[in-house]
Amino acid sequence: MSDDRAARGKKIRDEAFGKEGLRRWQELNEICPTHARAIHEYCFGTVWDRPHLDMKMRELIVIAAAAASDLSGEVALHARGALNRGATRDEIIETILQCAPYIGFPKTNHALKAAKDVFDQWEAKKEDWKPV
Repeated sequence: MSDDRAARGKKIRDEAFGKEGLRRWQELNEICPTHARAIHEYCFGTVWDRPHLDMKMRELIVIAAAAASDLSGEVALHARGALNRGATRDEIIETILQCAPYIGFPKTNHALKAAKDVFDQWEAKKEDWKPV
């Protein structure tokens, strides 16, 4: 794997998740550096760095995938990233709502709650959540 991809992946990550996201990745790196590096290199430095989708669309897709897997923490993380990438609250809500017929109401309930928590805390936490 390339150091360039890892560096590019870290930049892409930092532009979305802010200081709080950086702390999350530092904790993951302490647990398993190999895993953290793989996420930077492959997820962000390879997949997210492709030219065909913009970053806002990528965030919305990840929100949908996280909702389908009932991963509220990931929905919240990527809702913050989506807001930082220019998505509106309505676009995030619509992304989750679009999933309802396919993943079920309980999962979309959890995802909507996670998104609402981000919306409710945005002003108070924005300094930790804005891009680094």
